[in-house]
Amino acid sequence: MNDKSIWIALNMVAALTPARLRTLLRVLGGPREVWEAPESTLARMVGSEVAQRIGRARRSVDPDEEQAKAQRAGATVLTGDDDAYPEALRELPVPPLVLYVLGSLPPVERWSVAIVGTRRCTSYGRLVAKRLGTQLAERRITVISGMAPGVDTAAHQGALATGRTVAVLGTGIGKPYPAGAEAQVGAIAASGAVVSEYPWDMAGTRWSFPRRNRLIAALGQVVVVVEAPARSGALITADRALELGKEVMVVPGPITSEVSLGSNRLLQDGARPVTCVEDICEALGGVGQAVGAPELPMPTGDAQVIHQALASEPLDSGQLSAVTGLPHARVARALLELELSGLVEEHAGRRYVRTG
Repeated sequence: MNDKSIWIALNMVAALTPARLRTLLRVLGGPREVWEAPESTLARMVGSEVAQRIGRARRSVDPDEEQAKAQRAGATVLTGDDDAYPEALRELPVPPLVLYVLGSLPPVERWSVAIVGTRRCTSYGRLVAKRLGTQLAERRITVISGMAPGVDTAAHQGALATGRTVAVLGTGIGKPYPAGAEAQVGAIAASGAVVSEYPWDMAGTRWSFPRRNRLIAALGQVVVVVEAPARSGALITADRALELGKEVMVVPGPITSEVSLGSNRLLQDGARPVTCVEDICEALGGVGQAVGAPELPMPTGDAQVIHQALASEPLDSGQLSAVTGLPHARVARALLELELSGLVEEHAGRRYVRTG
C-alpha cells in the first residue's frame, strides 16, 4: 500500500483513537510502521485487548474500496500530504487523518463564518439563522455549519438561497444524519462542499458529533452561536473556537428561554452580541458588501398592519385577526400579499412569522 492508502486504512480502524494513534506514531515513527507493527509490539503500548482489535481491523479494512466508494459518489479523499488539504485544519492540535470532500471547498482567501446552535431551536432561532445565512452568502461569505436539524439546517438553507455553504458531518458522507438527508447533501455539494473526517459509511456516535465541532470552529474565521441551551454541542464549538483564537459572537435570546441559557451565558462571559449581519462583517474587518440583495417592498394598508403585528413567534390567522381587529378574509389577503413579497414565512400549522 502507498502512504495515502495507509492513512485511509488507519482512519478506518475504530480502536485507533487519536490519543492511541499519536502514541504509536511517536514511538514507532510513522504510519507505515504503525500499520505493519506486530500485535505483540502494539500490545506493549496500548494493551493486548486493543492490540487484538487493531489486528482484526487491519485484516478486514480495504482502503482501495473505501477510495472507490468516494470516487463513485464524486468525492475527493484528502490526507495531510495533499496540497488541497485545508490549512486551517492542519493547524489543529489533532488534525483529521483523512478528509472526505464532496463538492469544492472555498478558496483560502475567501471569508467564512460558522453558524451553530441547538437542534431544538425556536421559530425565532430558525428565522435568525436562516436570515444570517442568506445575508452572509449575499456578501460572498461562506457559511459553515454541521447540517444537524434546527439552527444548522436553517443556516445552510439561507446560504443556499444566495451563495455557498460548507457542511461538516458527524458521520461518514455515505450515511448522513439525519436519515433521509441525502438530498440536502446533494444541494450543499452542488454549490459548496460537504466534508467529513469519518469513513464513508460510518454512522454517527455520541462522540463523533462533538469531535467534529473542532472542524467547524477551525473552518470559520468567526463563530456565531444563535441558540444554545446550558448543555449544547454549539458551546463545544464555541470553546474550540476560543482555543483557536477565533472570535465567538452570540445572538441574544430571551432570558426565559431554555434554549438561550448557554448562549446568553457566553454574552455574560464577554462574547460580542449579534444584532444584524453588519456586526459579523465588522468582526471580519469590515468585509462583505452585499451583492444582488433585493430590497423588500414596504407593505401598506392591511398588509402593513399584519406585518407589524407579527412577532418572532408564529401566529395563525385567527390570532392575527384577534390582535389587529381585522376580519379573517382581510387577514388572509394580507398574509398572501406579504408571503408573495417575501416579508412573511409560513410555518407548520399555517402559522406565520415576519422575515423582513
